[in-house]
Amino acid sequence: NNVVRNMWVGTFFQVFSIFLGFISRTIFIKILGSEYLGLNSLFTNVLTILSLAELGISNAIIFNMYKPIAENDIPKLKKIVVFYKRTYALIGLIVLLLGLLILPFLPTIIAEVPKIKESIYLIYTLFLVDTTISYFFYYKSSVIMADQKNYVVVTITYIFKIGQIILQLLILFLTKEYILYLILQLLNTLLTNIFLARKATKMYPFLKNLGKDSLEKKEKKKIFANVRALFINKISYVVLNGTDSIIISKYLGLAVLGLYSNYYLLINAISQILSQLFNSFTSSIGNLIASKDSFKSKEVFLELHYFTAFIYTVVAISLYLLFNDFVTIWLGEEYLLTKVVVLTIVTDLYIKGVQFSGTTFRSASGNFRYFRYMPIVGAIINVVISIILAQKIGLAGIFIGTFVSRLVTTTWVDPYVVYKNIFKENVFEYFLKYFKYLVILLICFIPCYFVSKYLTTISILFFILKGFIYVFLTTSIFIILTFKTNEFKALKGRAMFFLRKLRKV
Repeated sequence: NNVVRNMWVGTFFQVFSIFLGFISRTIFIKILGSEYLGLNSLFTNVLTILSLAELGISNAIIFNMYKPIAENDIPKLKKIVVFYKRTYALIGLIVLLLGLLILPFLPTIIAEVPKIKESIYLIYTLFLVDTTISYFFYYKSSVIMADQKNYVVVTITYIFKIGQIILQLLILFLTKEYILYLILQLLNTLLTNIFLARKATKMYPFLKNLGKDSLEKKEKKKIFANVRALFINKISYVVLNGTDSIIISKYLGLAVLGLYSNYYLLINAISQILSQLFNSFTSSIGNLIASKDSFKSKEVFLELHYFTAFIYTVVAISLYLLFNDFVTIWLGEEYLLTKVVVLTIVTDLYIKGVQFSGTTFRSASGNFRYFRYMPIVGAIINVVISIILAQKIGLAGIFIGTFVSRLVTTTWVDPYVVYKNIFKENVFEYFLKYFKYLVILLICFIPCYFVSKYLTTISILFFILKGFIYVFLTTSIFIILTFKTNEFKALKGRAMFFLRKLRKV
């Protein structure tokens, strides 16, 4: 029931806010231009790097909440929350300090400082404060998430987010002031966190009086043992997802970064919708793994792997064939990237998406320490390849570096750890299925690509028609090739169950 609520509520608000986000981006570009867009993307990524200070502590602490919540062990929960509160307050101060230390070096990470009336130092400071605010509030909303009630957090977050976007549009129309635009973003973050904290206190009255007792040294040591491993994974995540904009800015300039950020907006929108869909399962997977039923866990794992492969096959093919049509209709041909660049962006999305089952099961099971140094290899590979290829072949080279580094790390490490430590089986089965789904993707792509050669008209009507054709073809072929598998049969049964539940939610 919680999975259905999390999925339904999250997806609804995600889609609605994304729709408003595209309207906001269009107006933003028309009023302020690509250089402001590039700054937005650059500073967002710089602060993603700073989030390394979080070390992955949140995942480790929430993992430790599952059992006391299930057992209604309030005294233990209080100690965990107090520990969370103190730790995150310290992290917030560290992020703020590190962010301020970066201020003098801002011109060195921008290939050409933009000619804008606002100070880049003031803009960056507003981004920094907006990022650090949440660290002082997370500890309360984390209880809601650990209790499998993500839909509460999502509803509140997106109601405030939608309000923020509407007010920012008004500000741009009336004043054309970028600083006011950023101040609204900062105020929204503050108000959202205050409201979430109050909601959490209302749902869990024990948060009103936490006391001063924290976890014992032994328990803290156990958490920090996981944190050390999570820190390495955090580095990998940040380098894989947070450095592209910095490398683009440094080697290709803010104008190119501005063009890419439009594509990233759509990629990120799709990723958020799909993440909202798949993350609805995370807490329930943690609960399932805690039951120690490895046979049932493996069944769910393979179903999830099949489901992600199917969804990302449909998305990757449709996106590759429609991406430039969408940007042309939305902004115009002058904002297009080459097909080669689009292919590398979509490839990275597919590789990142299909590994979801392995990453989620590994995280939800608390297996943070195995192969903890492997992500460092991926991080180094990503940066080295991206920088070298950026100078040789441009934008496409940066994304080649990103997806190659994924392939040599999380793509095989996460499922290996899951099979070895949860299922106690050989991981060969997983990779056989992974390869099979990849072959199916190529089989699905061929007829779609052939059809696309005859559908060259670019208009809103043709865009919708082409999208329908590509989705229909890909879905039909994928199902025809897999309908006899256990995963398809199980998911068909679950889909019917979910549809019945949705009518009652």
